[in-house]
Amino acid sequence: MVRSTSVSGKIFDILNIGFLVFMACIMLYPFWHVLVGSVLPYEEAVKTSFNILPRSISFEAYEYVFSKNTILMSVVVSVFVTVIGTLYQLLITSIAAYPLTKQDLPGRTAIFLFIIFTMFFGGGLIPYYLLIKSLGMVNSLAVMIIPAALSTYNLIVLKTFFQNIPIDLEESAKIDGAGYMRVFFQIIIPLSFPALATIALFIAVGQWNNWYVPMLFLNDKELWPLAMVLRDVLINNNMELTRSGSFVSKDFMLGDTIKNAIVMVSVIPIIIVYPFIQKHFVKGVMIGSIKS
Repeated sequence: MVRSTSVSGKIFDILNIGFLVFMACIMLYPFWHVLVGSVLPYEEAVKTSFNILPRSISFEAYEYVFSKNTILMSVVVSVFVTVIGTLYQLLITSIAAYPLTKQDLPGRTAIFLFIIFTMFFGGGLIPYYLLIKSLGMVNSLAVMIIPAALSTYNLIVLKTFFQNIPIDLEESAKIDGAGYMRVFFQIIIPLSFPALATIALFIAVGQWNNWYVPMLFLNDKELWPLAMVLRDVLINNNMELTRSGSFVSKDFMLGDTIKNAIVMVSVIPIIIVYPFIQKHFVKGVMIGSIKS
């Protein structure tokens, strides 16, 4: 980082750093508030709703959450949908993006314009529901995976990255006898890991936080992902999903703490995954900004 030597430059640096620190605190406080609220004992939680540092810590809410089959099943469903859905979308998106980089593809421009068209115009919710129903995917986890096979935005990003890979690598491989499939899986995909990691993060976050599709198509609560359970608990104030056969007053007293704990359970997996792909994410978000 280049440091300013003039007085005005130093003043600007101080004000800039102070402003960034202030904005960081504003953005981090909601997360910290929920985190602290999830570990507060009931006696301390009822005193005030504003807690920066808890005087004591209790993990009763987390024990309660993980003791309920509904929450555990929703976590399993979310992990399954996120992992399978991310791999599925990456495969379909990369397979669709690679041929569009070839100038000799018949109808290349028309195909690309047709894909772009879907970014601006949709068929509507009712036709979409009727289509999903006719395909037999209502009340099935397939509805969260198969219809979301291709994102136009992700396809454009990946297509741009593929175009920046030197064509000489493909030509050399073809001279050695490699076909399109071998070039794609052994050369293009390994070289595109930064782009794939970035897109995978976008897809995984979207799948993990997806509650809209389950709300429309999943009637069986045993199939609900964690995001849908969280929505029902927070918006509808439905604590029945977190209860078992018995219901005691202590469970009621921990209601708000349980909500905070469910929020943290839904957020922590993404926070854990992000550092492992951060270096690729930083490179991947610059895709297409500079033409090689």
